[in-house]
Amino acid sequence: MSIKQQHMSHPDQQIIDLLLEKHALGILTREESAVLERWYAAFPAEGHVFDDEAERKMMKESMKAGIFGAIQAEMEDVKHTAVVTEPVPEKRPVRRMYWRAAAAILVLMATGGLMYFFNGKSEPLSYTEVAAPAGRNMHYLKLPDGSAVWLEPGSRLRYVSNFGKKSRDVQIVDGLAHFSVAQGASHPFIVSTAAGIQAKVLGTEFSVKAYSGVQYIQVNVETGMVQVSDSGHILGVLKAGQQIVYQLETQTATRNEGIQDDWRQGSLTLQNVSFAEVARILQNRYQVQVVYDGGMMSLYRFNLRIDNKTSLDEAMEMLKDLSGMTYTLSNGRVTVTGIQQ
Repeated sequence: MSIKQQHMSHPDQQIIDLLLEKHALGILTREESAVLERWYAAFPAEGHVFDDEAERKMMKESMKAGIFGAIQAEMEDVKHTAVVTEPVPEKRPVRRMYWRAAAAILVLMATGGLMYFFNGKSEPLSYTEVAAPAGRNMHYLKLPDGSAVWLEPGSRLRYVSNFGKKSRDVQIVDGLAHFSVAQGASHPFIVSTAAGIQAKVLGTEFSVKAYSGVQYIQVNVETGMVQVSDSGHILGVLKAGQQIVYQLETQTATRNEGIQDDWRQGSLTLQNVSFAEVARILQNRYQVQVVYDGGMMSLYRFNLRIDNKTSLDEAMEMLKDLSGMTYTLSNGRVTVTGIQQ
């Protein structure tokens, strides 16, 4: 989103809030950065509040640091604490207290937290959980902000019940989900996983894979830009046609290029994946129980392509032909017996 000319001189608070969020996401344009600079410059520069220009400049930098720190804290679910970082001199004139208070209040206004400044309490969060039954078609839902979500069968997610009012946070509990994010909202759209990987956007289309028991998280971007981070670092900003694969055991991320299959249409290509992921796909698609020796199967990697017309028998025979895997199939239960060398 770009800022139109009529907003350039005196942007309103909604525009400023959006620009602060885009700054935290790292997607601010030069034009928008200039708007923020003029906004900072609008703080009083004259009068008897500051001893000299150096002190005035220091306070502006403190306010900027506090604002962006609070915005980032809100995105990380620390929504009710705002800190203005400022060097502490040995002696502080009483007349500076006004500007310290003004800076703190400005931070709280920018993060939507002024209410909590006065009552000192946070509202208890409640969640709405959605589960897509295994063995059925893709599950579609529309979130309160108009964003669309497709869940692979067997997947689960949850979101705050007041979604869209103060935040747009979604948690993937287990599985694979595709998001088409509604644009124009003042809050970034944040998708997090149980492993602490987080994707932040303003408006785009992307998928997040976070299977329970599978040792990696994968984020694919179809349109727009997505910032991906772990609990302490930004792993990268992805554009359309890019993906990040994050290995949970080593805590390392790999960026890849290339258009991915749209699994919502029923086609799925698995390349060099563990049998834990293959088993999860079989369970999700065909609603079967898969029994196997985890230690034995962890030594192998599998390639497989299935679509919405592929039956369970056909999928198992492909695995047998491609990898030499042996199995039995009876009464909704697949038992893997080994790998023929």
